[in-house]
Amino acid sequence: MAVTIPEVDAGHIKHCMLIDLTIDATTYYISNAYKTLTHNSNNYTELGSLLAVEQLREDIKTTNGDVNITLSGIPSNQDYVQLVLASNVKGGNVVISRAFLNDDLSISNVYQRYKGVITNFSISEDENLVEGELTNSVSVSCASIVTVLENRVAGQRSNPTDRNKFFAGDNTFDRVPDLNNVQFDFGREYTGGGGYGGGGGGGGGGRRGREVQR
Repeated sequence: MAVTIPEVDAGHIKHCMLIDLTIDATTYYISNAYKTLTHNSNNYTELGSLLAVEQLREDIKTTNGDVNITLSGIPSNQDYVQLVLASNVKGGNVVISRAFLNDDLSISNVYQRYKGVITNFSISEDENLVEGELTNSVSVSCASIVTVLENRVAGQRSNPTDRNKFFAGDNTFDRVPDLNNVQFDFGREYTGGGGYGGGGGGGGGGRRGREVQR
């Protein structure tokens, strides 16, 4: 669905990124602005240049793509590092919006740019031996909703575990593990007892079967 953005003065455009980061049912609001901004009754903590967002890809059609969000220059005792280490970060939701600001740095308009799910994270350390300071960088990789839908497993696999997950007590696929890697000699002459038709017909079928095997 197209989004109409009102015309602005090209010489006085002020904007910033607003990020809603949901981890373990708690949503953290951060921005790369230099003052606290309020949107939808939520206060977005200003991180300025410490917050880096990878370039967002713009396409006419819906496509998949990953985005990396990095918090740099974080002191070792800051909550963001402890948050990543102590929480189940993977699977968290991320919403990135662009906010256009008025001259007084209040929010004028906000447009959603990206929505995805955290798939991975990393923490790196940087030590300044001269000043004796240790800072950290926290990065999270986010996959778009399109990527999540493409990787979604639909239906069920033909094994007892999946069958019982959807239909408890159904033993339809119970023998599937026993049949795994079993070799079937299709076309080979039957060597069992009678009861399967005339001898001439059976012999002919056997010869054709042996020819196929060769």
